[in-house]
Amino acid sequence: MVEAVFNNIRSKILKELDNAKSSISIAMYWFTNEELFNKLMNCLLKGVKIDLIIHNDYINNRSSGLNFRSFIKSGGQFYFSTSLNPMHNKFCVIDDHTLINGSYNWTYYAEDKNRENILIIKDEIEVISSFINEFSKLKKLTERIKVITPLTSFEVDEFNNLRARNYLANDIVYQAKSTGRKEIVEDAFKIAPDNIEIQKTAFHLNLTKKYRLIHSIGSSLKGNRYLIVLPKGSFIPFTNTEIIQTSANYQRSCSCKVYYGEKNWANGNKYITSLSLHGIPPKPVGEAKMKLHFTIDIYGNLKMVKFSLDSGSSVVASANIKGILEEVFD
Repeated sequence: MVEAVFNNIRSKILKELDNAKSSISIAMYWFTNEELFNKLMNCLLKGVKIDLIIHNDYINNRSSGLNFRSFIKSGGQFYFSTSLNPMHNKFCVIDDHTLINGSYNWTYYAEDKNRENILIIKDEIEVISSFINEFSKLKKLTERIKVITPLTSFEVDEFNNLRARNYLANDIVYQAKSTGRKEIVEDAFKIAPDNIEIQKTAFHLNLTKKYRLIHSIGSSLKGNRYLIVLPKGSFIPFTNTEIIQTSANYQRSCSCKVYYGEKNWANGNKYITSLSLHGIPPKPVGEAKMKLHFTIDIYGNLKMVKFSLDSGSSVVASANIKGILEEVFD
């Protein structure tokens, strides 16, 4: 049996969830609707096993969003997809014999603004089995989460894979892969110049030249110590994100210098650039949090962005390190 639904979609989904007896498997790119979430929580209370996969972005993962921590605490199995393997499905399998699939995200916007659709498919064993198998594959590509750290409002653009500029750039990369026209990946890099993940995708698909560092790159620490961020021989493009915290009571600023070289002491290496973040709220040691993005693009452009997760103040430093790169030929 197959039923096509174009109106009052949420009420149809709620009705099917009410009928769940043993299991619910949900792969949903965006999930913000409280009524559907509360229905899942009621199902958990009735002993229904629920697996939920959603994408890790600010729409889903924010302190003002749905309480997925309570979902986990109540026994739900929760998974985040990431930018590396973004899960864009919108389907739900109930008791292994009912499938809900279509364009509809479990959001208010989908219900009240968009023109959407779902198919409710029952007792079609081969079709439903294929979705069950796909759900198992998706779980292997995602990360099971036991403790959720909500993104802040200053991270709203992170993990947002559906921005038109980034979508088009990714599409060009995969066009290059499909057609063998490696030269067009440069168009993708120009369209989304700050998206290192697109460059990394092209690198892993063997669509670009390959460069690696002939020296390590690192950062100064307190006491002139030297922390290597990217070891000698590493390939670019490269990106790394770290959450760091203040090292002194009521600290209002945070500075670091970037060097290249292999010496144990920071100033024994060659200076590249530095940055100083001001406007950190004064808090006891370790309580003020900052995020540091460190990237090197395929052209050797190094960029560091540091911002306070408490105040949103930020600072950017950049330099070109092409002189310490060597091309690698397969």
